[in-house]
Amino acid sequence: MEHFDYKSLGLKCGLEIHQQLDTEKKLFCRCPTVLQGTREPDFTIKRYMRPVLGEMGTFDKAMLTEYEKGMDIVYEGYNDVICTYELDDTPPFSCNQEARKIALQIALLLNANIIEEMHVCRKNYLDGSVPSGFQRTMILGTDGFITLASGKKIRIDILSLEEEAARKIKTETKTNYFRLDRLGIPLIEVTTKPDISHPDECKECAERIGLLFWSTKVKKVLGSIRQDVNVSIKSGTRIEIKGVQKLSWIPSLINNEISRQIKLIEIKNDLAKKKISSDDITKDFIDLSEKVKNSKSNFISQGLKSGKKLYGISFKGFKGIFGKELMKDYRFGTEVSGKVKILTGLKGIIHSDENLENYGIPKEETEKFRKSLKSNPNDCFILVLGIEKNVNKAIKVIIKRVQMAFEGVPPETRRALEDGTTEFLRELHGGARLYPDTDSKAIINTTSEIEEIKNTLPKYPWEVIKDYSKKYNTEERMIKELIFDGNLALFEKLIKIYPENPTIIFTTLLETTTALRREGKDIDIISDQDYLEIFQELKDKNIGKEAIEEIMASKADFPNLSIKQIKEKLEIESISTEELEKIIRKILEKNIQIIKEREMRALGPLMGEIMKEVRGKIDGSIVSKELKNQLENKLKELK
Repeated sequence: MEHFDYKSLGLKCGLEIHQQLDTEKKLFCRCPTVLQGTREPDFTIKRYMRPVLGEMGTFDKAMLTEYEKGMDIVYEGYNDVICTYELDDTPPFSCNQEARKIALQIALLLNANIIEEMHVCRKNYLDGSVPSGFQRTMILGTDGFITLASGKKIRIDILSLEEEAARKIKTETKTNYFRLDRLGIPLIEVTTKPDISHPDECKECAERIGLLFWSTKVKKVLGSIRQDVNVSIKSGTRIEIKGVQKLSWIPSLINNEISRQIKLIEIKNDLAKKKISSDDITKDFIDLSEKVKNSKSNFISQGLKSGKKLYGISFKGFKGIFGKELMKDYRFGTEVSGKVKILTGLKGIIHSDENLENYGIPKEETEKFRKSLKSNPNDCFILVLGIEKNVNKAIKVIIKRVQMAFEGVPPETRRALEDGTTEFLRELHGGARLYPDTDSKAIINTTSEIEEIKNTLPKYPWEVIKDYSKKYNTEERMIKELIFDGNLALFEKLIKIYPENPTIIFTTLLETTTALRREGKDIDIISDQDYLEIFQELKDKNIGKEAIEEIMASKADFPNLSIKQIKEKLEIESISTEELEKIIRKILEKNIQIIKEREMRALGPLMGEIMKEVRGKIDGSIVSKELKNQLENKLKELK
């Protein structure tokens, strides 16, 4: 991964982190907050979205971008967990008080000033994720901070309590499908100031905020927390990177965005050196379909036969620009084609900075294109193949994006990809989409209530991590993993039952669960109560630690059976020390020859044979100790 002199570049990063709260009911209605998984919906409805003027009398650019995509919206719902509020047919109920108190706790942990009189606002969205076209949100805290391990304070700008959006299921033939079960789940959004000046610092800040969330009453499941990263450098502009699913992605996403902005600024400067301006960009494009109807390129000929059109346009002085690499395996041409794909659905464009023979286009046809488009050797021409309506739209997108090249880095929202790169998602949202919700009254956070919550704030998770790692003689990452897995409270209960060996508890909750998941076991079926019963059995010496994984696997396979019933099914019965001694004596007598040959080195194979008989019935350490004693005695006898 490329590293930069972040200080001289003037790197500034900020975070927007969203976390679902763990409440039984949604924020503005009384429907349950339980996702329905892959269950088939009971009904569907179709809606159409259109942009509306914001409070300042202007349209938000990102909303217009969504509208230009021309997507239809289909919502899928369930009769038992969806009401008319989610369908935008009923005004909001009163705000969920439990959600508000959890959000206040988080705000206080982040040292924020609490807004005493909260006002519900509408935030416009036109991507279909909210049937009403707006999300209800309210600011509850401002001007907080979080402290990093270095002591640096990252300022918290705003904390908001808002509704979760519907979950997108699929996109088919210009139609987006959303499930309404997630819509309305209480969500807290934390936005930092752009105080972060290094990729690793950004990762640490995101991790600390995430740890803080998960130390309170929030949903601790995959997808319940989402991170967006804002990145800018000097001479660049703010780019919002959405959908950062893993903390480990953050450094590479930032470094790649830095590279992209540096190269876009270089393009701007190169164009200035060439003395080209945006006024030189032609808006004339030519239909080349007839001229190449007998093309030797299968790509072109088959497209034309299917009713598609081939259009071309040439950009003066742009030779080498479309082929310029902005980040690894990502060129300016990729940037332009990505925007075309998102806004029109057309996949890919062809440009003369590429080797057109890779598309089966012979050199004589390339020259024919140059001549038809009046494209000189220092120019770059673009070819677009598709349905006429889409091609016309695509050409306009290309022209607009090329004109933006003269400005350097256009402000936009980009989607994070797993390989550390990003792709265009939409124009950057502005401030012209937020206005008061006329259906909701002001919500008061009283001084006495705030003081009461202050007095019951939990310890900061990074302090817990440090304390517990010392107390239980383990690595800090183990405690951190317990927090992110949502299992720290369970660990605290189990350690009270079985304080003798904390390592067994760590292994069970972290390593054994991971191993069983890899085997396809649904470990989430195992309840906290099941774990408590398993470790009580271990405490009472009714099972050995070796039986834990087998019991967990069986519980996942037979969720309706109790731990006691699973023990019976697996025929796990504890054995006494006397019974163990007899088993060991029997196996020693059976393996006299090996003992004579290997002496104490026979301990390993003998242990394996004994454990086949007693695994899960008695602790392995007891077996090892007794075997060693008996083996030493047997060797004395043999001598």
